[in-house]
Amino acid sequence: MKTDPAKLEIDGWYREDTVEDMVIFYKNNGVVYSGKSEFQRIDIIDTIGYGRMLFLDRIAQSASADEFMYHEMLVHPVMVMHPEPKNIFVLGGSEGATIREVFRYPTVRRVVMVDIDEKLVRLCQKYLADWADNAYEDPRLELYFEDGRKYLEEHPEKFDVMIIDLSDPMPDSPALLLFTREFYSLLNDRLTEDGLAVIQGETINPERISFHARLVNTLKAVFPTVLPYPYPIQSFHDLHAHIIVSKREEVDLGEAEQRIRKYNLPLRCFSDELFSSLFNLPLFMRTAYEKYTDIITDSDPGIKE
Repeated sequence: MKTDPAKLEIDGWYREDTVEDMVIFYKNNGVVYSGKSEFQRIDIIDTIGYGRMLFLDRIAQSASADEFMYHEMLVHPVMVMHPEPKNIFVLGGSEGATIREVFRYPTVRRVVMVDIDEKLVRLCQKYLADWADNAYEDPRLELYFEDGRKYLEEHPEKFDVMIIDLSDPMPDSPALLLFTREFYSLLNDRLTEDGLAVIQGETINPERISFHARLVNTLKAVFPTVLPYPYPIQSFHDLHAHIIVSKREEVDLGEAEQRIRKYNLPLRCFSDELFSSLFNLPLFMRTAYEKYTDIITDSDPGIKE
């Protein structure tokens, strides 16, 4: 007789529901917070293997042991590809680690951050304060709690860099319509002529790469330059990628590499050597882009089951 994973609990362990055919258990020292906001379930757990972790709807989002890998690889490649990033837009990023990395750049004058879930942000400020490293107190930050797509529709200002740091587009997720061609067309309209954006690009596990591949092809239907790249992170227990897009036909990667050395930021993962090979993709990723070509739209949002 099969056991229903949704009913399986073990004392001293936290259960993560990853995909339909697998669950992961984390031995922990205790539950820091467990509850629900208007939009999602929120769990903050002190695990043995990865330190303090944030889970949304039982899916791991960040771990203190390696969140620097995710956030450095999300923020720095796109920031160094812009000649002088001043005005930045961040969608999501409740932990504050994304804006922490953005504020490392001396060129930054203004950061607009929009997150739909104020309760989640306030919990992160309370229980994950080290991750933000006082970024929420930076006077250059403008923080709004509302639907990100609605905000962009109602505010026609343009940004040098846009960072889309969202949770997975699960059924009934507030992020569902933030992975579509219509939304990416809105991003295109809100970028300056030299503007770039980076999108959290989901799993590239060869057995579950179809959504990522559709996402890349959806972006190619809007932007002339689309650059996916994998990044390392152990706590996700899977392969993942981010995706950079540009309004320009070409981006000078050599100049970007020089900027990395010029900024000389105190980082732990991203470097000029890593950047130089960042967009050399494994064959299975390139093959997937040729296979899964359906565009993600508002009417067909490619829901992850």
